[in-house]
Amino acid sequence: MTAETATEVGANAQGSVPAITRGMAILELVAAAGQAGASVPELAKSMNLAKSSTANICAALEGEGMLRRSDGRLTLGRRILSLAGDYLRSADQLAEFYALCRRSRLISREAARLALLDGTDVLYLARYEGTNPIRLTANIGDRFPAHVTATGKAVLATLPEAVVEDRYRGKTFVPFTAKSLTSLPELMAELHSSRQRGYFMDDEETNIGVVCFAVPVVNLPGEPAQFAISATLLKARADELDHGEIVSELQQIARALANPLSAQSL
Repeated sequence: MTAETATEVGANAQGSVPAITRGMAILELVAAAGQAGASVPELAKSMNLAKSSTANICAALEGEGMLRRSDGRLTLGRRILSLAGDYLRSADQLAEFYALCRRSRLISREAARLALLDGTDVLYLARYEGTNPIRLTANIGDRFPAHVTATGKAVLATLPEAVVEDRYRGKTFVPFTAKSLTSLPELMAELHSSRQRGYFMDDEETNIGVVCFAVPVVNLPGEPAQFAISATLLKARADELDHGEIVSELQQIARALANPLSAQSL
């Protein structure tokens, strides 16, 4: 980052999220400084900020492990490496998800999704389109209430019941269709019965005429799932297929994502 760019970033930081913008600018300046690092006065000058404000942001970043201080100079902290590793693992899993979908006999023809749980929402990370795509389903980056989605239920079911109840305490269950769950007792009962069944469904709860099957991606037995994967079909088509075979392929993909060595059998 040049001094001119840093000054421009500092000026833009006066917008709606100055702390985040300034923090990112500081991280970029420290990264550009390399092993020599940068001092608070140098950073303040480059960003055209007061030393006190710069020092406060640096202290917060240091407290989070994003920066480390040695002899008054700041370099990138270990947390950066950890986050980079998480990103790379996620990117690898996304690529593997698409590859596994393509190799599956049934899922390769359908619409498949990879999602994670964020609070009481699901966030969709990947969207595979087979030969029978459905345009009504979630796109990458879309968020949906977990209680109306198969992926959301799949991840929620791996959490302790007390955690699920705490997350939904005081929450309003907004229905998408007449079949959507509308209360916490209904959700808890659905999670319990679906655990026993071995898979989770959105049975026209998000869109009438569309059903979704999902399973969690569990790295260690008994631990909360990091992701869930799903297959979405028109209800008429789902009625023509063996639900057990669809779920079996989803479970194979989930095992392969949790344990890359098992992907060799797909």
